[in-house]
Amino acid sequence: MPRPAASRGSATGRVLDLLRSRGTLSRVELAERTGLTAATITNTMRPLLDAGLVREAGVDRQHDRGQPRRLLRLDPEAWYAVGIQVDRTTTTIVVLDFAGGRVASAALPGTAGRGPHATVRTLAEHTTALLDRSLVPRGRVLGTGLVTHGPQDLERGMLLTAQPGPDWLEYPLADALAGDLGLPVLLENDASAAAFGELWAGSPPTDTFGLVYMASGIGGGVVVDGEVYRGRASNAVEIGHVSLNGGRTPCVCGGSGCTQAEAGPEAVVARALEDRALAERLGVAGTPDRTLADFHRIARAWRTGDTAAAGLLEASAAWIGQAAVTLVNLFDLDTVILAGPAFTVAGPVYRDRIAAELERHALGRSLSRPRVLVSSNAGTAAAIGAALHVLRTLPVEAPPALPATTESTLTLQGEP
Repeated sequence: MPRPAASRGSATGRVLDLLRSRGTLSRVELAERTGLTAATITNTMRPLLDAGLVREAGVDRQHDRGQPRRLLRLDPEAWYAVGIQVDRTTTTIVVLDFAGGRVASAALPGTAGRGPHATVRTLAEHTTALLDRSLVPRGRVLGTGLVTHGPQDLERGMLLTAQPGPDWLEYPLADALAGDLGLPVLLENDASAAAFGELWAGSPPTDTFGLVYMASGIGGGVVVDGEVYRGRASNAVEIGHVSLNGGRTPCVCGGSGCTQAEAGPEAVVARALEDRALAERLGVAGTPDRTLADFHRIARAWRTGDTAAAGLLEASAAWIGQAAVTLVNLFDLDTVILAGPAFTVAGPVYRDRIAAELERHALGRSLSRPRVLVSSNAGTAAAIGAALHVLRTLPVEAPPALPATTESTLTLQGEP
């Protein structure tokens, strides 16, 4: 399995990153934004143009002095990448083109009670079907990014935890999926991938921010100067297992009072079930594999003005706000983004309560007011980040030639 690169610090990587995030830029703008010389930009662009990875996209006539600047853009059809986010309750698959545009996506149930072998087989079947339906040529799929909860061993492509069951511990997830798909597979932490996806496909007001990721569990990520902070083994910022002041609930990690144990969707659902009449009124069943569906029922009730549902969510948000204060203080942040399937409905109540906690307790609040934002891609940020990770990490070359019929089909698919 390919080992993920730490960053794309090369001239080629920096140019591809800028074109992917900005759309079109001139050589002059690329030099200004990268700090590279004009000669280096010219030498960097030549092989990219020759390989068909970058194309000219007209001229910029806004500059009236000298010769009009030729604009450059990535060829979206040069390569594609797949991103898969999977946990116990949800699965999201996305297909991105080389420019980072979304080609197709699918939402599926999570792993439920299935073991890793059956899960991998199901993921491969649905991914293959999605690629076939979207008419993406398999020969131009660069690889697949698979994101799950941590802790992980990214180099070996496996989980270092017995969650959601003992057979998941050190199961070769990446290699198994690569074998079924016939594509390279990179394993990534879901929160780190969501942070990366938000950086490149969202609209953060800064290139330095913290991220709270909540699906069936809670994780965290930090982006510093446009790069995801990984730590020693890419299992950094596990705020789901930060022990909270006043917390006592036992956690699956063996500790107690962790953010995930006190505030995650499972904890919210468990508190709803303590009141049988409330659980029946909200339609909360308490089945482990349906935890996120139950959580969304509580969130929808909050949206309609249900005070009991609001109390459950606000208590959870207060716990997460305490963890967010720790995150902000440790990394000197002023922006926190909320991403993950759990925030697709309940995002606003968590945003407001976490912001209030930061405004009261963040050490840097006197310098700048903390900002808390709900991701514009809350439900798909991790899968998008996984696919972008593939586009930035795996080596690219001239794309293979396609049969004439396939080229024609793709052109028609791209028309409005």
